[in-house]
Amino acid sequence: MSLLFACDDVPPAPWIKALQAELPDLDIDVWPDCSDPLAVEAALIWGPHASQMDKFPNLKAILSIGAGVDHILRAPGRPDGVPVVRLVDPGLRQGMIDYVTCHVARHHRDMPAYAEQQHKALWIERRQTLAHERRVGIMGLGSLGKACAEALVGLGFDVIGWSRSRKTIDGVGCFYGEDALHSFLAKTEILVCLLPLTPDTTDIMNHTTLSALPPGATLINVGRGEQLVEADLLALLETGQIAGATLDVFRTEPLPRDHAFWSHPNITVTPHIAAVTLARTAAPVIADTLRRLAKGRKLLNVVDPGRGY
Repeated sequence: MSLLFACDDVPPAPWIKALQAELPDLDIDVWPDCSDPLAVEAALIWGPHASQMDKFPNLKAILSIGAGVDHILRAPGRPDGVPVVRLVDPGLRQGMIDYVTCHVARHHRDMPAYAEQQHKALWIERRQTLAHERRVGIMGLGSLGKACAEALVGLGFDVIGWSRSRKTIDGVGCFYGEDALHSFLAKTEILVCLLPLTPDTTDIMNHTTLSALPPGATLINVGRGEQLVEADLLALLETGQIAGATLDVFRTEPLPRDHAFWSHPNITVTPHIAAVTLARTAAPVIADTLRRLAKGRKLLNVVDPGRGY
């Protein structure tokens, strides 16, 4: 089998080494070079390259190197009938748990406010709330959202979640469907967005939905930048409806140097690093998909293009 590695801004050498350790006979070409287009049966993609996959007539699967698949699904000219497989990687999951629990705890304990007090040399003790008295809402209960919800339950937080379809997670109050979104938001003090990017979730965090949160709520966005209406967040920060935000994803990346988010006192910016795909943990998962493909077995984690995930 031949695999095409077509991943923007991802050094191929560690991936080739890790994948060939799992599959020694695997041939790997790095985009745009390809020794034999007829031999390519799978493509590992990050970026817009799915629109070029019609060059490989024997392609059987397109694999995302990250948890998101919107970069593949929205590519014009993506070959019809070729399954798209999302990555469910234990390293990616752990990275997201680490990031989300870190920033939930920061907002829960008012650490951004204490940091501002330090700059002003102010010794002020703020009201302390215990974890079980703080309600965290997770928007998006896929593999990453579920993992983060369970981790937060383990830390003692009162956790609720919202998804498009019905979910059941031990210890988590689950809401689902458009009709339940407002009720979910009204009960959420710290909102974590882990939704996939689809037409339905684009601009989902806007003036109306963010205003449904209790006054003084905080936001953590680790979904996609296109899900947040940036001007609406800035306006709600000015009124105090939103007390603060931690943002890891943006409409334009890298975030322009003159963007208002950089200097806003109540916004923490990180450069899309919440969960980074690591070759050493992802390679066994990708190799399993390639083995299934070679043997004609059912592929796991195949995306429904109509739903977007």
